[in-house]
Amino acid sequence: MKKNLEKNVHKNRKCDFLKILTANNRMKQEFLAYSLEQLLEEKSFIAWVLHHENEIEWERFLGANSGFRPKVNKAREIILFLREKYDVLDEDSVLEVWKNIDKYDQQYKQKVRNLNFRRRFSWAASILILISMGTFGYLYLNERNNGYQFVSPDSPKAGDARMVLSTGEEIALKKDNSTITLNDVADQVTVNDSIIDLKEKTGTGQQTVSMNEVVIPYGKKSELLLADGTKVWLNAGSRLAFPSRFTDDTREVYLEGEACFQVTRNEKHPFIVKAGNLDVKVLGTHFNVSAYSNDETIETVLLEGSVIVSKPKTFGLGKTDVVLTPRQKASFFKESSKLNVANEPHADLFIAWTYGWLEYYRESLLSVLQKVERYYNVEIHLPDNYPGGDRISGKLDLKDSLEAVMVVLSDASGFEFRISGDKVLIEKKMKELPMQK
Repeated sequence: MKKNLEKNVHKNRKCDFLKILTANNRMKQEFLAYSLEQLLEEKSFIAWVLHHENEIEWERFLGANSGFRPKVNKAREIILFLREKYDVLDEDSVLEVWKNIDKYDQQYKQKVRNLNFRRRFSWAASILILISMGTFGYLYLNERNNGYQFVSPDSPKAGDARMVLSTGEEIALKKDNSTITLNDVADQVTVNDSIIDLKEKTGTGQQTVSMNEVVIPYGKKSELLLADGTKVWLNAGSRLAFPSRFTDDTREVYLEGEACFQVTRNEKHPFIVKAGNLDVKVLGTHFNVSAYSNDETIETVLLEGSVIVSKPKTFGLGKTDVVLTPRQKASFFKESSKLNVANEPHADLFIAWTYGWLEYYRESLLSVLQKVERYYNVEIHLPDNYPGGDRISGKLDLKDSLEAVMVVLSDASGFEFRISGDKVLIEKKMKELPMQK
């Protein structure tokens, strides 16, 4: 009898979610008692997360029930995770995948009792994939890091600029703009004016070519000449992993942050930049990639030649490929896994930083300030509700002092500021400026 009653209660909760949102207070209170699993089984909830259906109603409801928002955020995170990993876009598919994972997880509840929910969910998903797809499970386990894990600390914001050899030894880059040159014939690397013999570091006769890393914190830059002749400019707050010499069919490097590439052409050995979940494949060309971990998008801007921007699908079974032509920009939105391409008539602005300039055209003030933070290694604080979306255009000389740069931005955006140590405090907006066309 008790089981039948429980089934009936659960069945009643399966009523249309929108009716619950607009029903009387008693029904709303019943909805607020939903568990995370029950919330993930509501198609209308999934439709709101994936397609923003009934957005106003949802925001109004959550605004009145702020204590329920953490559970909603957790369920939303899981649904977006499923869409990213399984490439499903409809409510039924997300629901079916979740049910299968949850069913398997319940059978092995004892084995994962001491794990937190996120680890438990990831473990169950991995096991389900192994069962249903066999050997493709291995690809899933390696997908997040795209085959490589940086050995340097997670954040390149602080510390000194340095090169980390494949042996783990670190070499300080003492200049604000260091130059690194690889010589695969002599098996040497030149850092500024110092020559390093890689044979002595790695051992003579070593067959495996391991990755080296360059880590550039905020406030610094670096230039690299790779073994194949490719030139790379690394921006502040970035790191790049690369081999001492290229020996495979493809020339692969791994990027976090921003870099400008001028690739030596080699049709037999394509050059591939792996930036998060995105691959940029070229034969020989000039382009810029911005892939900071705390940015919402990964952007690729092409200046010369052509590139193929690829977003890997689930388990590496095929890719979404987009070919860029000169003066086009590909934007990959991390949260939605969308890849958009648009013409970019001001493509040159995206590489102005390699010449010591920050140029911007109708860019949001917040975006420009974020770049200034990286270039000058400072924190910029705005008052609450400050209109950071104001669009501005201009050019900053990054050789100028921080104060001089802030004065230019102050004149353009109409704010007052003061500098205290490594912090810039924007205090108030002095005037309303006409909107730029």
